[in-house]
Amino acid sequence: MRKLLAAVCAVALVSGVALAAGTLDVVRQRGVLVVGVKADFPPFGFVDERGQLQGFDIDLSREIARVVLGSPDRVRLVTVTSANRIPMLQTEQIDAVVATMTITRARKQVVDFSVPYFCSGHLILVRRDNTTITKFTDLNGKRVATVQGSTGDRVVATLAPQAQRITFGQNSEALLALKDGRAEAFVQDDVLLLAFAKQDSTLKVVGWPPQMPGPYGIGVRKGDTDLLAAINVALARLRAQGVHAKLVGKWFGEVAGQLLPATKCPLELQL
Repeated sequence: MRKLLAAVCAVALVSGVALAAGTLDVVRQRGVLVVGVKADFPPFGFVDERGQLQGFDIDLSREIARVVLGSPDRVRLVTVTSANRIPMLQTEQIDAVVATMTITRARKQVVDFSVPYFCSGHLILVRRDNTTITKFTDLNGKRVATVQGSTGDRVVATLAPQAQRITFGQNSEALLALKDGRAEAFVQDDVLLLAFAKQDSTLKVVGWPPQMPGPYGIGVRKGDTDLLAAINVALARLRAQGVHAKLVGKWFGEVAGQLLPATKCPLELQL
């Protein structure tokens, strides 16, 4: 009886490992890697004038598909938001998340992350005529736009606990709230706010230096060890081949000097 029970447990254990390690095989059989990306987070992910998805994360996803599946065209891009990207991953609507997802201790409980591929801190976007907000503590007592499910929302709660947080589902909605006066500031990742300020001369970025830096990682389902290993190998090759550096130059060339160097980034955001 003990031998039979041990055998059953062994089979269950092996089957569980096989199930967890099968996503890469499924992707290869399908011939397409399904990736969740953002459409409202320039220059990582946005929709261009032709209605096409563009950005650093989009290009990175295609390069990963090239390494893993042999062609940059073997990727299907699915738009996600900060709030729904993990649920969509867990319900197997996508294979991986390449959507400015900061590695945090809480997220590591439900998602497995690749090695970091970018480092980002948090800044404040205000209207150019605003003279009362220059640092995070100035947000106390102010109406601050944040995005549901983003680290920016938690950063405001931590650094300015007396701020009145107004949470939106999309970055574009938070930006509009700032511009039309419903909010006095918008807190998000540095690269996004710098892009918004560059596009609109009525806005400016304050709160330097970027606060509470954290690394972006590619998320996969817990236990998807085979797919995670393939993505990490792909990221290593892209760095070694200089492809990653070229993508950084392509999408962040003008503001690269303002961004946090990877050497200054912790392994996870302490939130």
